[in-house]
Amino acid sequence: MAIKDTTKEEVVEMLFSTLLVVGVLAVAVTMPNAVQLFKYFGPKTSHEQWRIRRSVGRLEKRGFLSRRCVRGEEYYILTTTGKERAMRYKLKSMTIARQNKWDGLWRIVMFDIPEDKKFARRAIGHAIQKLGCVQYQKSVFITPYPCTEEINFAGECFSVRKHIRIIIAKDVENVSSIKKHFKI
Repeated sequence: MAIKDTTKEEVVEMLFSTLLVVGVLAVAVTMPNAVQLFKYFGPKTSHEQWRIRRSVGRLEKRGFLSRRCVRGEEYYILTTTGKERAMRYKLKSMTIARQNKWDGLWRIVMFDIPEDKKFARRAIGHAIQKLGCVQYQKSVFITPYPCTEEINFAGECFSVRKHIRIIIAKDVENVSSIKKHFKI
């Protein structure tokens, strides 16, 4: 997809995704005259370059990016708030990968998040469902596919990973509708 065909939101999502991958803890993007940034997006025109610069400027103004100067070169890094936002953008596009052949094991994802983290409790339930799990009970979800990485990531996004448990089981009661859902 060319930069010219993207919305503002999509440009921001691309920036966050790139910064998260390229520089998770260290310096994310070298910016001598903003030339290095463009190699990640491949803009062809000066207008596309201007859109990227403008988005970077907006993200810095909103506190998601921080500019640093090291030995005469400028760098942009994700702030703590920026990293949280970038992780949530990434989470929006994540799904649990389907296996070609089911291994016969169920992954049961449960969480018990304290009342004082009500937002995180609602958000993690929604995120687990969006990843591809099916609700089995109120705070219990199930999937036939390996999902540890995705669940770990979702838990880290909302700082509640320690409240989530993953159980791998061979036999689970009343899963005929869930098998139908997953076509297994």
